Amino acid sequence: MGILGISKKGVALVLTTQLLFATQTATMAQAEMLATENAIDKYATHADRGYLMDALQRDDVQAAMIEEGVDPAEAEARLAALSDAEVEALVVQMQNDTAGADIVGTLFTVFVILLVTDILCFTRIFNFTRCVR
Repeated sequence: MGILGISKKGVALVLTTQLLFATQTATMAQAEMLATENAIDKYATHADRGYLMDALQRDDVQAAMIEEGVDPAEAEARLAALSDAEVEALVVQMQNDTAGADIVGTLFTVFVILLVTDILCFTRIFNFTRCVR
């Protein structure tokens, strides 16, 4: 029993030491400062992906994709594969390129064209203009 008792104590000591080191390295926390901008950017990227996924889930968008021959599941897989910068660029482009967003500019352009044609005597729309002739 002498050698068996010594070996049990040795194995127990080695296992206890190994367990102690393993738990100490696993529970050490790494603390560092997190800038507010980084935290906001992280959640903004998740929100942008959610915005695009919601847009892909709409019935009218899926019907248009199927009409064009695009599989909606493949489109979602490709969206998931985009990088954060690509997602952000896509969202910015979607928000800036809305149809009919610049209605004031369009109306002003039509007004100027009608005014010039009125002055050149091609049309007679406005009463306050005179023909150049």
